[in-house]
Amino acid sequence: MPGRLVDTTLREGAQAPVPYLTPGQRGDLIAGLARIGVAEIELGHIVADTAMGADALPDLLAVAAARAPGVRRAVWCRATEPDIRAAAALGPDVVSFALPVSDLHLRARLHRDRAWALARVPVLVEAARSGGIGCVSIGLEDATRADPVYLVDVVHAAAEAGADRVRLADTVGIADPATIIGLVETTRRHFPGDIGVHIHDDFGMATAGSVAALTAGADWADVSLLGLGERSGIAHTEQVAAWLAIRGGDPYDVAAAAELSRSLAEWVGRPVPAQAPVIGAEIFTVESGLHLAGLFADPHTYEPYAPDLVSTSRSWRFGRQAGRAAVAGLLGGPDGTSPVRDVTAATAAVRAAAEARGRSLAPDEVAEVLSRQTAGRCDM
Repeated sequence: MPGRLVDTTLREGAQAPVPYLTPGQRGDLIAGLARIGVAEIELGHIVADTAMGADALPDLLAVAAARAPGVRRAVWCRATEPDIRAAAALGPDVVSFALPVSDLHLRARLHRDRAWALARVPVLVEAARSGGIGCVSIGLEDATRADPVYLVDVVHAAAEAGADRVRLADTVGIADPATIIGLVETTRRHFPGDIGVHIHDDFGMATAGSVAALTAGADWADVSLLGLGERSGIAHTEQVAAWLAIRGGDPYDVAAAAELSRSLAEWVGRPVPAQAPVIGAEIFTVESGLHLAGLFADPHTYEPYAPDLVSTSRSWRFGRQAGRAAVAGLLGGPDGTSPVRDVTAATAAVRAAAEARGRSLAPDEVAEVLSRQTAGRCDM
């Protein structure tokens, strides 16, 4: 089965300090996620003893039903019976609640112990079932810092209670991909239902960890467009979807993911870095002479996928690293020779011009330099 994605831009992403999305933008985002091919959208969270989530979530659930038919609608909440009942009352397909499993979180945040958390598992699953929820997902918060033996105990309790999914959370992004693989494999031995992961990007490993989890047998990975979320965010929807589509052959629309990510960047005022994977404007801009020569010979030499797959294009730069083969390729001549001019002299002229300007040159600037050389001028 293809790796399935839970997009949580509207829940995890809402924790980032960015401008709030308008209702229209949220609707467009939901429709765009459906085009990408995500299987589940986490639409937000609710807290029973406050108004938090109560105003927007019913509308979002209705919008998702209309604009993303067939995509599971999920609501997140804390591991309390009132929260779970409030979430269930909204009628989502999935209720996910987060139960801390590390001693740090249990003691520092909740002033509880391991026995308390273990005893809560069947109570909380029953609260969701009694509310008519068809898919109950238990998020095991801070799983990567939990005692491994105790974590297995909690997983066993979830299985015995009849939970549909356990979600392993790397809450502070400390786990390397090998650790994530080990957690997934251990959990698989003790849990018959679905396994998901929620990996934060504090050390830049969220996408790698999520892909590793899916290849190790996890059924679900939480993702967010642009990786939007608290602190450094989580795994990027566009990156994980692109890897699954291009390397895994799964049916995700990479172009749709790139387009929606760029739209979200505009909505929330977070410019996309020029070299951001999948969506950066300059990810196919090349200056190295070696790479340019390879691209002229066969684009596959230095491109993992075609630029048009993510709605961008190749851009060549010629600088002080420019080689004869690259300049010959630009001029249309084979292997360092050109019917137009001496490639050795042309290469020297390009390098000198780039050095004089302190930057690499675009192809039209190279043409200008070489036209001056041909005319016998030296002002570069």
